[in-house]
Amino acid sequence: GEVFQRYGVELTRFATSLVGPADAQDVVSDAFMAALWSDGWDRVEDQRAYLYRTVVTQARMNHRSTIRRRSREHRAAPVFTVASPTAEIDVWNALAHLNVIERSVVFLTYWEDLTEVDVAVRLGMSERTVRRHLGRARNTLGRLLDV
Repeated sequence: GEVFQRYGVELTRFATSLVGPADAQDVVSDAFMAALWSDGWDRVEDQRAYLYRTVVTQARMNHRSTIRRRSREHRAAPVFTVASPTAEIDVWNALAHLNVIERSVVFLTYWEDLTEVDVAVRLGMSERTVRRHLGRARNTLGRLLDV
């Protein structure tokens, strides 16, 4: 309970950027359960970083599950096209084209205003890897948004 109170809100915000508001709380709950039930939780030195990495893992699993479910639904049901009464947000659509790691790096860099060093520590990867994912994300977003 103490760990969840300490990191729950920020991890939910982070998960929302990865999977959207509908699935964020489930991803965070699954991440906490996976972390707390793991054999190595007692030996974890940086619980916050470990939980961030676990949220990324759970977001990936959620994404794969959603893709498989949508594929099954698409095969089973006829497709009906309905015009949306609201305009689609270009940025949100562009972000949806990024993979989970790229979205993670973008969120932590721009929404949480972390440095590349801090992002690397939080996600358990090297600074070079963070720069590579951030560069790929910027290229993709620039191409999709015609920047």
